[in-house]
Amino acid sequence: MDLGLSGKVVLVTGGSKGIGKATVLRYAEEGARVVFTFASDSSASSTVVKEIGERGGIGEAVQMDLTRSSSIQETISRVGRKFGAISVLVNNAVTGDRHPVRIAESDPEEWLQMIDHNLKSAYLVTKTVLPFMKGQWGRIVHVSSEIAEDGMAGASSYMTAKAGLHGFSRALSVELASEGIFSNVVLPGLTLTERNLRDFPPEMLQKFASSMPTRRLGTPEDVAGLIAFLGSAANSFVNGEMIRVTGGK
Repeated sequence: MDLGLSGKVVLVTGGSKGIGKATVLRYAEEGARVVFTFASDSSASSTVVKEIGERGGIGEAVQMDLTRSSSIQETISRVGRKFGAISVLVNNAVTGDRHPVRIAESDPEEWLQMIDHNLKSAYLVTKTVLPFMKGQWGRIVHVSSEIAEDGMAGASSYMTAKAGLHGFSRALSVELASEGIFSNVVLPGLTLTERNLRDFPPEMLQKFASSMPTRRLGTPEDVAGLIAFLGSAANSFVNGEMIRVTGGK
């Protein structure tokens, strides 16, 4: 299927690893010009740029600090001015400590920082991209998590930030549809990213997989396939939706 992405500029936040990296590579394979952000790991981002080139694609990495509004605005404005338009935005990046902390033991300042650095940053990224998208055509995809719907003890701040994306995306879908701009959310389940492969023992991952209807866990490429479709011209009518990528869990 031709996704109609050839030559379009795609911006992916947090594109050096995991779902972000798989998304960057998928868009590059579709012929898009991909720009992705990274926080600090220049080595990982350089590796992704090299891999894009080896696959015959065009891509570049830009450093951006999601915790600083000025960094978000300056970086994205620079990208937009350079290319003249940003057709697709994927809000994927997450920053902050995600180790489980129960509400009773949580620090209010740290709890609110998770919201500020993730939900607020998605708002600022989107708001800064829109002038480079309005009046032409656009697709916005936000990466959330299944736990935003299902719940998980010790993850209230992360869940709240991700669930906030659902309302934000729904508002965008209503406000911007008449301008040809769609907004959707994907909710991955437990995915075999570098982080999860590092944090979970193999036997635990196997246990999770055996409980799945598919008898396996999802891969970053599984999620990237949906993101690529939602953020493409092939998506002509899916707007304002929250779509799970959990293998039927």
